[in-house]
Amino acid sequence: MTAPTTPPRPEPSGRDWTSEATEAIESLVLTVKDKTTVPATTIARGVVYGIVIAALGVAAAICLAIAGVRFLTVYLPVGRVNHGHHRVWVADLLLGLLFTIAGLFCWSRRATKEPS
Repeated sequence: MTAPTTPPRPEPSGRDWTSEATEAIESLVLTVKDKTTVPATTIARGVVYGIVIAALGVAAAICLAIAGVRFLTVYLPVGRVNHGHHRVWVADLLLGLLFTIAGLFCWSRRATKEPS
């Protein structure tokens, strides 16, 4: 029987193909991530922040309307009746006029579509 021989070692060529392949795959994955995940994350953040800001804006507008009615009902000298009771219709009328004017202003600023 002959003695087992070890296979000859390859000569080092100076290039490590495993690390080059790993770097190529990593750069490809990072490029795909930069072109897909980053814009999707940015858009999702914008949508979420927009919804939160809109909800807080609506809540603030409702609170301001309630405070306005309360302020006008209590401190407005017009519309008082006997024994310190108030008539709420005056406050409703003033805030209704304010909201109507604001709505008409927004309506006049809307964009109209050109007929095709």
